[in-house]
Amino acid sequence: MKPKKENPSVIGQRYFYGDSGRKNYRKAFPYLLEAALAGDVHPQNLVGYCYDLGLGVEKDSTKAFYWFQRAARYRHKEAISNLALCYEHGRGVEPNPRKAFLLYKKAALLGDAWAQCNLSVCYANGFGTKQNLSKNVEWCRKAARKGDAKAEYNLGFAYFEGEGVKQNLRLAKIWLEKSAAQNNKKAKLLLQKNF
Repeated sequence: MKPKKENPSVIGQRYFYGDSGRKNYRKAFPYLLEAALAGDVHPQNLVGYCYDLGLGVEKDSTKAFYWFQRAARYRHKEAISNLALCYEHGRGVEPNPRKAFLLYKKAALLGDAWAQCNLSVCYANGFGTKQNLSKNVEWCRKAARKGDAKAEYNLGFAYFEGEGVKQNLRLAKIWLEKSAAQNNKKAKLLLQKNF
């Protein structure tokens, strides 16, 4: 009886995440690409990520965009967030703030904390949408409750300044401390200067 061939997605992710020791993107990439070409959605996002950052393969923003787009079609929230980044910064596609905003919103509604934080920043800065400080705080709070360090800092800062929310130094300190515990330098500095 032949031994069962291990799934290329499993092997690729093992190397990508370093489950069996150190991360090895060069070894991970061919397995992830094989799985992605076979239609496996999570490896499609990871192949895009590899192309985007040049991990185990030559950096190629156009190919990264292509793979993020393929995975995003299947409501893969991280791929949708990555696609939003492409539109925000013009990587592999023309910059489009409105499209970036809409993709961040889509991923945020699927529960992606990183997208929720970026969506809050879009509302804070009026990027791809009208500025709305209360929506900024609403989405920032959702991401902060999931432990996103940047969102914790942003929420603490909003409470500290009273932007989009009533000023509350007690809540500002709580959120800044949570962010600082995750080594957010801005949070540490704000705490040192003011609390």
